[in-house]
Amino acid sequence: MSPVPISVLKVDKLGIRRSERWLFRDLSFELKSGEVIQVVGHNGAGKTSLMRSLCGLLTQAEGKINWLEINDLPCLPLFLGHLPAVKPELTVFENLKFHPIAGRFLDDEPIEDAIEEVRLGDYLETPARYLSAGQTRRVGLARLLLADTPCWVLDEPFTSLDVEGCRWLESQIEDFAAKGGAVLLTSHQAVNLKETIRTLEIVRFEEALC
Repeated sequence: MSPVPISVLKVDKLGIRRSERWLFRDLSFELKSGEVIQVVGHNGAGKTSLMRSLCGLLTQAEGKINWLEINDLPCLPLFLGHLPAVKPELTVFENLKFHPIAGRFLDDEPIEDAIEEVRLGDYLETPARYLSAGQTRRVGLARLLLADTPCWVLDEPFTSLDVEGCRWLESQIEDFAAKGGAVLLTSHQAVNLKETIRTLEIVRFEEALC
């Protein structure tokens, strides 16, 4: 029997503005364990701003964002942004070793295993500046394998990946959700998962008034 889903995140009447212009207002939704939600909307609707706001990187103008406790511990989501957050002067290994993942630093062995999993084992000591865009993206995605967190917040994670890389990432999302993880993501391309993805549409404030 599958475990009963529990709430991970509750958002109530959220509103975000850029300068004097509202991106969106009155956005409410709930994210539960085992669930995958894809945020959709026109360019400029505020999808990235939403993701950054949920992770404390952007202050909302109104509304509430409530990450709930799981097993008496606060939920600390792993955020992967549109840019891979990889420093070009550091090696592949150093980018994962010296960048805290979901709030903690890790031992060498799991980092090396994650690098092998994303097919960068031959580039362990290679400075990231010499990697292709797809390889750089995979360095960032290796953090998914290392983060001890109940929730992933992924902004355009499929960018620069080839077909094989996209299938790998889809399988990671499926496995994470099957184990009770919660995923909130944006993507300009179709996401093919065995389980149904719930969509959350962001409507630009000006359009909502029409």
